[in-house]
Amino acid sequence: MIKIVVDSTAYLSNEFVKSNDIKVVPIRIFYKERDFKEGEDISIEEFYQFLKNADEFPKTSQPSPDDFINVFKSVIENGDTAISILISEKVSGTINSARLAIETLKTNAIKIIDSKSSIYAIRYLTEHALSLIQKGFDFETVYNQTNKVVERLRDRFALSEIKYLGASGRIKKEIALIGSVLNVKPVFSFTDGLIKLESVFRSFSKAKEYLKKFIANEFNEFGLEKVAIMYGLNRDEANEFGEYVKHTFGVNPDLIQVGCSIGNYAGPEWLGVGILRGET
Repeated sequence: MIKIVVDSTAYLSNEFVKSNDIKVVPIRIFYKERDFKEGEDISIEEFYQFLKNADEFPKTSQPSPDDFINVFKSVIENGDTAISILISEKVSGTINSARLAIETLKTNAIKIIDSKSSIYAIRYLTEHALSLIQKGFDFETVYNQTNKVVERLRDRFALSEIKYLGASGRIKKEIALIGSVLNVKPVFSFTDGLIKLESVFRSFSKAKEYLKKFIANEFNEFGLEKVAIMYGLNRDEANEFGEYVKHTFGVNPDLIQVGCSIGNYAGPEWLGVGILRGET
């Protein structure tokens, strides 16, 4: 059988993971003397409250090669193959850990797909792979066809505060400093796997208008097969935005509450839009 392995930045529901026998390798969160495994040791709500009150920023760490070895080994020992769909290689060492695990095990039974993003991208790639598996396609076909879907994924992320992302070192210090001093609301994207600043606004409401225009442009040019609304603690705001998408574009969006490993950089309150473009 073909199994799916993801990292915890996919934020798949426990029910979905169990019903599809998906293997999840957790990102680690470190704060002073404490060590959390995402999705196992701390809830999303607990983490954000912790983040808001922390006197220094927590740090994240990709899974180790041993973490992947343990998962991959169980797949191989059962006589199965696996496709591992992971966070962008250009922002995390997760894929490198997975590659080292494959090299250690000396196996051809595991293939890696770089989502070139995270969260919704891993989810939609996983859903696509599962649909092909259920239709009886072989390992190589499932891998190749799912990998092609990466090119149809687009996203934007509007942050209400830039200080969390600035502390991560994933954007230039000058951008983080100017953003904090001016209290602007930045919008970022994953572009070719890297975090790219798309625009800045003086208010979060303006940033949300930008997200709406982004969806409209994608809808008009490519069509929307799927839309995800991602958020932190601001569930009501995400629900309201989701209703707008549903009534304006006729697509029922997936609402994804995002936890530790991404929320650590986005902050407690933010909105993201992830799109799977229609097939041309």
